[in-house]
Amino acid sequence: MSIFEEILEHIEGLTIIDTHEHLSNESEWAGQQCDVLVEWLKHYFSSDLVSAGLPKKVLDETVRDSRKPLMERWAIVEPYWQAARNTGYARALDITAREIYGLAGVNGSTIEELNAKFVKRRADTAAGKSYYRHVLKDKGRIAVSITPRAAGEFSVDREFLRSVLRLEGLIDLHEAAQLEKLGAETNTRIHTLDDYESAVKVVLERALSEGAVGLKCLFAYRRPILFGKATREEAEAAFNGLFGIMPSSSTAGMPAASYLRPLEDYMMHRTLAFADERGMVMQVHTGIQAGNGNILANSNPELLTNLFLEYRNVTFDIFHISYPWHFTLAALAKSFANVTIDMCWAHIISPEASVRALAEYLDSVPANKISAFGGDYCFPDGVYGHQKIARQNVARTLALKVEEGTFDLDRAKEISTWLFVDNPKRIFNLDI
Repeated sequence: MSIFEEILEHIEGLTIIDTHEHLSNESEWAGQQCDVLVEWLKHYFSSDLVSAGLPKKVLDETVRDSRKPLMERWAIVEPYWQAARNTGYARALDITAREIYGLAGVNGSTIEELNAKFVKRRADTAAGKSYYRHVLKDKGRIAVSITPRAAGEFSVDREFLRSVLRLEGLIDLHEAAQLEKLGAETNTRIHTLDDYESAVKVVLERALSEGAVGLKCLFAYRRPILFGKATREEAEAAFNGLFGIMPSSSTAGMPAASYLRPLEDYMMHRTLAFADERGMVMQVHTGIQAGNGNILANSNPELLTNLFLEYRNVTFDIFHISYPWHFTLAALAKSFANVTIDMCWAHIISPEASVRALAEYLDSVPANKISAFGGDYCFPDGVYGHQKIARQNVARTLALKVEEGTFDLDRAKEISTWLFVDNPKRIFNLDI
């Protein structure tokens, strides 16, 4: 048995912790009406298909329309599928097709049988036979997956999931109607900035009391993740603008996203002050955004430095190895005690980059600051394929370190257990 095979055998025997998913509760998943093309092309690989040339309108209106014949849709998508099947996104799906559905990957000769089995397993789950248990626990050996939830949505099936509170929709207001919704959820009448702060605090406290293990920030999809120190006066002026009473001289010609930025920045700092008092974890999206086309510079992890410096009692769990700033993240995690590296999503963004990044992390960052896996999928089949790639990638990296003489085989196995189990369990204070 080679060094790689011995380490992989150890890793495949681990029951791991999954730091980030977008999974709904199983009963909700089972109740969705779709086929395999609709679900498997919800995100990720569909972006590679568009990148390969599939028109987005055709993807949205035809390929993802389960009312249309499956093979007609497959004929449209197949050339682009073949062009992009070398990517990590495609590999995860091929692995699942082979190991969960017993087929020779995803292609024209397997797609009909794959869909028939997919539809049957969903129906079996609706009838009481748990597919989550089969694919996530029995086959995937995942103890628990952490998934974001909005205010008022913390009820998760704790056999499979733990929640973090999404800050989107809570501290990034765009219209007064959001305040009405927040007021209803917190039994608060919101007329002033003080009222708004009080309502947000109610949500934060409720999230903790209902088992949330941290906070989640996804703002890099629509703005730079540089959160300045807006004054209360600036925040209050922006808040009043939601009701159409901001002084016109300060907002003439400004889009809502611009004049509301001081309020958003102010509320981020107020939220982090709350988290700092309680030693909470903040998961932050950095690096490449999902989908096709965005402003990559918005998600540079260096933009968070002022937060790292000020809120020393918050653990900033930095997502996606900040790809393509994965080596910048190494420097940040090395420098700041409150910055940890989360490899969620990374292994399918680029399996090779993940191997190289982990090799550098193990040369530069204490090994107790790295979490190896988060699937980042909204459907369970993707999670399975991703965890297989993640286990293989970590084994590849650790085998290289052993072969180079950096550490011995026993230490490699110990580090792999830290990365997949001990580190995320400690970082998120999980009760498992």
